[in-house]
Amino acid sequence: MEKDIPKVAFAEDHKLRIEVMNFKQLLEKLLKSQDDHNPFEPHKIEFYIILIVTKNTYTHFVDFKSYALNEGSTLFITKNQVQYFTDNLRNAAGTCIIFNSFFDDKSYYLSKNLKLNRLFNYHIENPVIHQNEMGNDSLVQIAQQLHTEYHNTDGFAKSEILSSLLQVLLLKAERVKEHRSISGIKNHWLETFVSFKNLLENEYANTRNSRIYASKLLVSYKFLNDIVKRFTGKTAKVFIDDFVTIEIKRYLASTSLSVKEISYKTGFEEPANMVKFFKKNTTFTPLKFRQQQ
Repeated sequence: MEKDIPKVAFAEDHKLRIEVMNFKQLLEKLLKSQDDHNPFEPHKIEFYIILIVTKNTYTHFVDFKSYALNEGSTLFITKNQVQYFTDNLRNAAGTCIIFNSFFDDKSYYLSKNLKLNRLFNYHIENPVIHQNEMGNDSLVQIAQQLHTEYHNTDGFAKSEILSSLLQVLLLKAERVKEHRSISGIKNHWLETFVSFKNLLENEYANTRNSRIYASKLLVSYKFLNDIVKRFTGKTAKVFIDDFVTIEIKRYLASTSLSVKEISYKTGFEEPANMVKFFKKNTTFTPLKFRQQQ
């Protein structure tokens, strides 16, 4: 076990800012990459992954949950999640799309009215889309087009074509998320929630006070609390506590850091306070949870 969570970054020298592989190519790459990190053990990714299964089944683990993918199923994994591949990748066929955050930075190629707020927001959405949710549509064909274009030897407008195909895939997936989401949701509510979630990811070690987050977002505490309740069924405080609990779990399962070190990394002044907090939210002590993992 690593001293700290292994972090895997997108290759900075990758000019296309995207990589598209079938599962056979993916498996070959994963087996070669074990010198840097073991992709079959928990690691944190600093980019986005889309896995689309086209034959048989595949199970993938993300943040202590297993996701079973059937033919036509698509899994969306966002940056900063802890995930790992499983050996049954050998028995399945599909497409893996890996890309950095270029689409997320100010919605690179989307119009002002379209934002991918639901697609990679695992806090409020199931990260899997199954084929039966697509109706007569499918993400498989677009993924195959992406794969064909990525491996095309003709480099003319290649980056632009890949970006356009990725845009179509993401928008079709967002449309499914839109249809199955809670009705009556206003866009600015969703944008406020996403801003809260992004702020929490950066600041949770500094504060778990929901009123401070409301102040930083320039909204009332009541408004923030109501939005979080609407999307998650939890108060802002409970949502923050759940978020911090997951972060502690990530450290416990993926590193050899001591409980004392983890407590400081996750914003607790005293290890005893972190142990009490964790046990309250999981019924396990940190060491017991680590042993089970």
